[in-house]
Amino acid sequence: MFEEYWRALQEVFREDPKMLTHTERVLNHAETIAESMGLTGNLRRIVQLAALLHDVGIVEAFKKHGSREGRYQHIEGPPIARRIMEEQREDQEVIERVVFLVGHHHDFSSVDGLDFQILIEADMLVNLAEENMPHDTLASFIESFFQTPKGRELARHIYLPA
Repeated sequence: MFEEYWRALQEVFREDPKMLTHTERVLNHAETIAESMGLTGNLRRIVQLAALLHDVGIVEAFKKHGSREGRYQHIEGPPIARRIMEEQREDQEVIERVVFLVGHHHDFSSVDGLDFQILIEADMLVNLAEENMPHDTLASFIESFFQTPKGRELARHIYLPA
């Protein structure tokens, strides 16, 4: 279903292949959350494509700005995501929303819909593994950050095992 997207990502991430693993994990979490919320149609497609393409600007950000920070990904990612989706002839409405999400996925104050919330939760489920928070801080963060029931459940299960 996403073979052409994976080929495009293999090219984009050829200098940083671990990003493919990160992307796959984010996509899997996004799919699980979207399924639990009953998402279908274009909204489901947007979540899937945003999960696939959310970090597509990370390599270019490092090349141009010497940093992988979100603010630089927000600059470099949207044009790459747009090009890839246009090559796949995605619906224009889907393209515009995914481009927005790619360009804002580190700006949690910009969350304006369930698709955005699912994307940041799926990404955070992967990224939290790199954080070293005390248990109480982590528990508090999970309760405040994760807004979907499945996202919160997954975070608790992964990071706060009983």
